[in-house]
Amino acid sequence: MNPSGKTSSGPARPAAEAGVRLFSLRPKQKRLLRYALVFVLLAGASGAVYAYIATAPQRAEKQFQDAMKFMKPSHYEEAIAGFNRAVQTWPELADAYFERGNAYHALRRDDEAIADFEKATDVNPNLALAYAALGSIYRDRKDYKRAMEAYTKSINSKSTVDVYFERGQTYESLGEHQKAVDDFDRAILEMPLSPEVYRSRAAARRNLGDQAGFEADSDTARRLEHRQ
Repeated sequence: MNPSGKTSSGPARPAAEAGVRLFSLRPKQKRLLRYALVFVLLAGASGAVYAYIATAPQRAEKQFQDAMKFMKPSHYEEAIAGFNRAVQTWPELADAYFERGNAYHALRRDDEAIADFEKATDVNPNLALAYAALGSIYRDRKDYKRAMEAYTKSINSKSTVDVYFERGQTYESLGEHQKAVDDFDRAILEMPLSPEVYRSRAAARRNLGDQAGFEADSDTARRLEHRQ
């Protein structure tokens, strides 16, 4: 109260006046105020959305690792479901397509496996294992031309002993025996104790008319098998 005993309305006046000013704004001013409020809200929301999108690769990797725990017989369907979540979160995760392809292949769903291996190589053109997996499926289907193309792409991306051996067998199936021998030679340089490679090269040499080479490789294969 003031000295006269009357209640003062002084402190309330600024808020009341502010309310009057707000409601007395012109339509154009009200629109500008609404736009400003919407901008502030959208800016906050877009920041949260951006932060969520930015973490997609990390979240997908976590989902991928969780799915890999199910890559075993009787659990492949669960693994596939996990890989589905990973690629939905981050479609650029090539390893998820590759491993999902392996799961499909284990379930003998090879059309789906091929689609995933091809998708993996679309995302990562240097994924040698995906090309090798494609080659194996095509070779099983006796589609040797496609198998050869896939194995060669795998070797061009990252040469491995296993793929040289697989491509050598494919050359042999195509009747290109010298090319088969050349690939078996490369495999033997890295796997000198593998009787299977020597037996394969022995067969290719025999088909070339190289009887001495055939006998030498056959003897080596027998000695290695006996030693093992």
